[in-house]
Amino acid sequence: LVIGGLVLFVVGGMAPMFLTSFEAILACRVVLGMGAGLTLPACDSIIPRLYKGRLREDMMGWNMTVGAIGCTVMIFIGGQFAVQDWHLSFLGYGVGLISLALVLLLLPRIPMVKDDKGGKPTLSVVMSGIKWLAWVEIAVYFIGNMFATLVTSNLSLYVEGTGIGTAADTGLALSIQMIGAAFGAFFYGWLKQRLRYFVIPASWLLMAAGFFAVSHAGSLLGVYAGMVVAGMGVGIVWPAYCIRITELCKPASQAMAIAAAGALQGFGNFFNPIVGAWCVALLGIGYGADLIVVSAVALTAIGVLVLAASIALRRRVRVGG
Repeated sequence: LVIGGLVLFVVGGMAPMFLTSFEAILACRVVLGMGAGLTLPACDSIIPRLYKGRLREDMMGWNMTVGAIGCTVMIFIGGQFAVQDWHLSFLGYGVGLISLALVLLLLPRIPMVKDDKGGKPTLSVVMSGIKWLAWVEIAVYFIGNMFATLVTSNLSLYVEGTGIGTAADTGLALSIQMIGAAFGAFFYGWLKQRLRYFVIPASWLLMAAGFFAVSHAGSLLGVYAGMVVAGMGVGIVWPAYCIRITELCKPASQAMAIAAAGALQGFGNFFNPIVGAWCVALLGIGYGADLIVVSAVALTAIGVLVLAASIALRRRVRVGG
């Protein structure tokens, strides 16, 4: 899966260097997305198979850290190449060749997951191994991520509309958010050991605080600071949900559950403009800063609800103990 996903990622990412048709480039983006859709869940499901305990949590966070740093570097490299020729901006996807070489040379063979009888699990066995609470966690992540990405599609409208910056400044703010994500993800294992049940609500509330700061910032410095704080929440929330989901699934079902969460994450990114339009029409507000506030309010509500559920779960565990 990892090898196949990386091949699709490289081919779909780099092929537009040689194309001029917009439709053909869009088709390549579909191939690129398929590659990412195969690779990312596969990598996230490999870590729980190879590591246990604190090391598993650290590795999941460091995986997110490397991804965030990679996004920041690729944005920068793509921009530098685009200055020369827009075709060259797709050259940045060649980094997938390095990943492919590392996988072929270093990734150990991973034994196939077996069902309770020691055989190859069927699809029905895999799906039945995902507890209903795992589906609840996946749904919460889907909704939260959809509101979080509303900021991405409205940040430029806010920054340029208020006159505090340009589109280039917006790009820098998004890059800074990924730096915050890398920082938050790096310390995820440490935070999980200390916050335990509360690490997930803390990540949502951290995002909400950052986006509130962005929506009320009167300067680029305020926007950058808010995006760093929100980015830290982004860096914590994905590894936290990956670990939580795997804890609620049988071994044969863990990869499917993480893949479902990743797929819904993609759908949330795709549909968030539609959700934003609904919010504008329903609430009678505008795009830009108003939708960033809506995002912050929604994430606060999610954080509070998840916090209440975490407190109830902790009390139930204490009573049971």
